[in-house]
Amino acid sequence: MKCSLAAILLFLSTWGFSQVEFGWGLEAYPNFSHRRLATETSVSNAQIIALEDLEVARPSYGAGAFAQWRGGRAGFQTGLRFMNTGYQTVRTPLSADDTPPPGATEKRIIYQNLFLEAPAEIQFFQELDDNNDFFFMTGLALAYNLSNTNKTIYYTGDTQSVEAEKAGNGNFSQFSYSFLTGIGWDHQFSDRLSLVLQPTFQFWLRGLLIDAEINRNLYSVGLRAGVKFR
Repeated sequence: MKCSLAAILLFLSTWGFSQVEFGWGLEAYPNFSHRRLATETSVSNAQIIALEDLEVARPSYGAGAFAQWRGGRAGFQTGLRFMNTGYQTVRTPLSADDTPPPGATEKRIIYQNLFLEAPAEIQFFQELDDNNDFFFMTGLALAYNLSNTNKTIYYTGDTQSVEAEKAGNGNFSQFSYSFLTGIGWDHQFSDRLSLVLQPTFQFWLRGLLIDAEINRNLYSVGLRAGVKFR
């Protein structure tokens, strides 16, 4: 993380003396999100294996607006994004503590974490032709935790019912930060409009919880798509 931050600061310190082009745009980030377990030594291997078998990735999404300053071969991008991310469990039989609707036989729990994040990204461009550029991106994002919700889906034959419960935010980290990287394609339709497609990987460097024997670091893999105006 320190190396990434130093690279961003070095870029910003030199970029200001170059001729740059300003652009702004809107983007969407459909992705699959999951978590990496971070456990204390008191947690047994059996517990870890059980959680690894129980918790899986889920479809997630993000969306926001961005601003970009670009020179000939390098650029800097920031903005503001809303992120709906998290993970879920596989379908499991009901337990004695559940309060399902009549006839329900199975359940799944979706863990939903909402963030508002501000990224700082460096981009390095390679021109393919007059209208197409390939680029590599790396950066960091600071995120503010908006809310956390546990949604239980009960399955009754072919029908589903959902119960949502807000998770207490007291033990959740209010601020988090993540590492971002990706490669992308920038296609220029005109002097004022471009389409940007960018396969992206994001990993949260801080765990979801402040203090816990079993913590989780979120990560996501998806395709960031945006339209950019000049």
